[in-house]
Amino acid sequence: MSFRFRRDGRNCKSSTECRKKFRGGREISDIIMFVMRFFATFKNDNVGLFTISSFLFIGVVFFGSSPLLRAQNIEMYLSLIREGRIEEVRTNLPELLSKYPAHPGVLYLKALTTVDGDSSIQQFRRLIERFPNSEYADDAGIKIGEYLYARGLYSQASVQLRNIPLHYPASSHLERAMRLMVRSYQATGEVDSARHYLRVFKRRYPDIDYSQFGIPDIDVKPEVALVKVGKDQAKKKIASSRKALPKKRKTVQKQPKTTGKPWVVQVGAFSKYANAKKLKLRLSQSGYQVVLGEVVSNGRRLHTVRVVRYASRSDAIQAGKELKRKFGLDFRVLKNPE
Repeated sequence: MSFRFRRDGRNCKSSTECRKKFRGGREISDIIMFVMRFFATFKNDNVGLFTISSFLFIGVVFFGSSPLLRAQNIEMYLSLIREGRIEEVRTNLPELLSKYPAHPGVLYLKALTTVDGDSSIQQFRRLIERFPNSEYADDAGIKIGEYLYARGLYSQASVQLRNIPLHYPASSHLERAMRLMVRSYQATGEVDSARHYLRVFKRRYPDIDYSQFGIPDIDVKPEVALVKVGKDQAKKKIASSRKALPKKRKTVQKQPKTTGKPWVVQVGAFSKYANAKKLKLRLSQSGYQVVLGEVVSNGRRLHTVRVVRYASRSDAIQAGKELKRKFGLDFRVLKNPE
């Protein structure tokens, strides 16, 4: 059986040729007229052939020419980037964005090819917020962590990097995220925090070689069994424990409560005095006036690091923002702290 298709007064030699003419923007009226003309071709044939052909034709027209962005397409562009052919990806990006403006893979490519670092990081953050379960979310997360680490924003980097193994167990970036997290904590003198999270990760991912991170004593300690003792025996144990406690080391530096400048910026609180002293030295070398203090929080003695002093709360907040920008330190503004 031979027939010819027509569209807008032009003959088509085959359904494929007409389907190609439909590529791009297809007006609904054109589609309807085209389908009606196609149906009319079979009006004298048997019903079965007409019905089957109709369904096949509709599938070809509506679905055959509708492009679907598959994972392998994104992987192809990522391969080009890895090969250094980033300009080829940038050339194709406008078309991808026009067709798939809300596809996480396309948004990841856009962020990856953005030259400005801050803009790129903002795009990665938006991708994670919009598509937290996307296969590209952990890729975006590690990119943010690497950027913060490279900028020397170690406090922010450690938080970002630890989120990879905490929230993306199937990620291929687990070991790299842990390694940079450890280095970030070491840079801020928070080795205890690095050890804590490595213990958490070792329970979740026991097959990883944790010796590569250079943090000792990360093996999870066995739980201590509770033993029932008598009242008198308990009193004796408590008394002997108190006698065995070492004397507190005095690390508090007196901070005079001046009415002119009552505000301070606290940038750290460490369980180890050496870590607090290390941060103080780092800030002092950059020209800041820093004092160490001591507080008790939840039964734990902590050594605080504070930058002093400011006449107003707004001045202290401004100084805190500057410290966060330069050193990646989180801060608290306090008035006449003890």
